[in-house]
Amino acid sequence: MIAHLSGVVRRAGADFVVLDVAGIGYMVSVSTTTRQKLPAPGGEYDLHIHTHVREDQLALYGFASVEELDLFEMLIQVDGVGPKVGLNILSAASLEVLKRAIVSEDTAPIRRANGVGARTAAKVIIELKPRLDAVAELEMIPRAAALAGDGAVPKAVESALRNLGFSSQEARIGLESVDWKSTPSTQKALADALKALGRK
Repeated sequence: MIAHLSGVVRRAGADFVVLDVAGIGYMVSVSTTTRQKLPAPGGEYDLHIHTHVREDQLALYGFASVEELDLFEMLIQVDGVGPKVGLNILSAASLEVLKRAIVSEDTAPIRRANGVGARTAAKVIIELKPRLDAVAELEMIPRAAALAGDGAVPKAVESALRNLGFSSQEARIGLESVDWKSTPSTQKALADALKALGRK
C-alpha cells in the first residue's frame, strides 16, 4: 500500500496531479485545497496518500497535510460517501470550516459538495461529530503529560474510546496496541488505537 509520495510534478488538472517518482508517473486525485498548494510543473512536492483498492481499480488520493488525509479517511467510512464524494466534500470548503461545520452540526458547507444531499450531509455529521469531539478533547491535554509518564494520556484515550462506544475490554485492546515508548501525541495514540480496533 502506498502511503506517501515525494517527487516532481509533471502535469496537473483541476482535480489530479501526475507525480514523477524515480521515473514512474503516479496519477493522484487531489482536493481543491491540495491542488492550490502544488508547484508548477517541474517543482517537487510531497503528498500523503490514501490507496483505494477495488477488484477493478487501484486509485491514489493525495493530500498536502496529514490532517486532510485523516478527515478524508473518516469521511469514506460514512455510508454513502465513497472516495470521490469524500474528495468533493474536502474541495467544498477549507479543512477548518468543514471541521467546525461538523462539530456545530451545520450541514451547509458539506452540502455544497457535488453529489452530497441533505441525507448524506446529516450522516457525515452524525458519524463524525463524536470522533472530532473526542479528538478535540484530547488535544486539550498537554503532550508533556505523556512525556512525564503520569498516565494522563492513556487514561484520556481510554475515556475517548469508551465515549465512542467501545467496551472496556475493547478500549484495553486499543491501548495495548499503542507504542507508548515513542511518546505519541494524544491524537496519534487515539488514531493508532482506533486503527487496531478496525476503525480508521
